Amino acid sequence: MVDQPMTITLQYSPILNLKSVPQGERFELPAGTTASALLERLGIHSNHQRYLIVYANGKKQTLSYTLRNGDSVQLFLPIGGG
Repeated sequence: MVDQPMTITLQYSPILNLKSVPQGERFELPAGTTASALLERLGIHSNHQRYLIVYANGKKQTLSYTLRNGDSVQLFLPIGGG
């Protein structure tokens, strides 16, 4: 049996400037995709992923989090200042 693709909604900090997926767009992924694999697919190299904060459905997740169909995913790049 082949796993069905899943759909997530993706939102991200504008500073990320992800041109491959419009803000708030529904995005189709293979079942079992992790947050890290999503970032890789978006063109964010694994060396840079540790700087991002990933939320799924309003809850902070690790890069190893397995996304689920219908998840609302938010990506943030923390910015310091002072």
